Parts: sequence; C-alpha cells; structure tokens
Amino acid sequence: MTAHHPTAAPRSRAHRTTAFSSPAGIRPGTVVFDRTYDMPGTVREVDGAFVVQDRPTGMTWRVHYRHLRRATAWERRQLPALARLHAQRLRGTDSPGAAALRREG
Repeated sequence: MTAHHPTAAPRSRAHRTTAFSSPAGIRPGTVVFDRTYDMPGTVREVDGAFVVQDRPTGMTWRVHYRHLRRATAWERRQLPALARLHAQRLRGTDSPGAAALRREG
C-alpha cells in the first residue's frame, strides 16, 4: 500500500500508451519508453525479442520488448531535453555555483 498526499490529484492513466504485443510492431527510429528505468529512448535495432535503443546520454541499451511501450508526446520531447542536460553536465556547467567557484580560485 502506498501513501498519497491528501490533496494530490490521482494520476491520470489516460495519456499512457500500451506495451507492444510483439517485437514485430517495433521499428528502428521509433521513440519508446522503458517502463523499468522510466527512460525514453530511440530504437536502433530489433534483435528477436530484444530491442537495442539509444539513450539521450549517448549510451545504447538492450531491453526485452515487453518492458517497452510507445512514448507519449511529452516523453518524445524529453529526449532532446535530456540530451542537452547531459551535455551541459559533461561541460561542468550544471549548476550556477560552478562558475562562482571557478572565479574564486
């Protein structure tokens, strides 16, 4: 049993899409959402029951098709935003305090 905030609205599942019924419906270039890791990705290839997908961090991930579903419009918009955030963190500019620390030293 999970505790919920008393004034929070219940989660709407209307925007959620369904999982794939077979790997045959998954094509390269499709944006999918990995329900295990709560992360969107782009399908690179389908290898039997497994799907190789590119993550916004530049990594590739191999996942069973049953863990995937089609990404919603919001999740598709997450891909470039996550890629920008990852690039920003690699440059070391992920926080406003980092620039201030460099000026002090």
